[in-house]
Amino acid sequence: MCSFEWRQGLKHDCSTIMELDKVNGHYVNALNEKTELESDLVYGILKSSDLKNTILKASRKYTIVTQKKIGQDTSYIKSQYPKTYQYLFNHQSSFEARKSSIYKDKPSFSIFGIGDYSFKPFKVVISGLYKTFHFTLVLPDNEKPLMLDDTCYMLSFDNPDYAVYTLILLNSQTTKELLKSITFSDAKRTFTKEVLMRIDLYKLSKQFLDYQLQAEIKNLNEKYSLCITIDNWNSFVEQLKPVQTKQIAMFT
Repeated sequence: MCSFEWRQGLKHDCSTIMELDKVNGHYVNALNEKTELESDLVYGILKSSDLKNTILKASRKYTIVTQKKIGQDTSYIKSQYPKTYQYLFNHQSSFEARKSSIYKDKPSFSIFGIGDYSFKPFKVVISGLYKTFHFTLVLPDNEKPLMLDDTCYMLSFDNPDYAVYTLILLNSQTTKELLKSITFSDAKRTFTKEVLMRIDLYKLSKQFLDYQLQAEIKNLNEKYSLCITIDNWNSFVEQLKPVQTKQIAMFT
């Protein structure tokens, strides 16, 4: 079982308003409305269809992240980010029309799938929808973390070395064979949290020889201009060791 906890991306059920393009310095929603927003609450967001490359550090779309944790009071937006608040308020009826019961009695403009893990700079990600058996490393965009939508699953890291080690383990042939054996081609979601938690990263790490790891790191460094070393490998493996009582808290 995976020692780290897989998480799902952002859920807002309001894509017409919350999914934005950036055109000439303005944000444009699906209604083709152009608006100005303060930058602090606007983050790049990746969807399953974006996860085609091994490493990503930019997004096509943007979204407004109204909370840092589930249930957080959103009244601060009005005083601190008046442009963003006015935009959200203008579309309040769209938020109120969301059908899911999870939004009932929650603060205005609430989102789900949000927590400390969302704001960590390095993420190893897979689409829940596609049958690619390929994991992607997501890097920050101009030192700002990229978000994922709720069709994606992630492990999040503060340490870039740990993120790359994890990427290498998850893209190994051993992992691919395991996932093929425990997933179903006709499932609505090929990958779920339950499936991904069955990957034992510690066992995988013990199967990797140093020269294999160094070769993989060298290839990624050269191809994507990274500066990863093998120096933190042993401490990473220590963090992977299973614990009896609770999940490991991520990350150093």
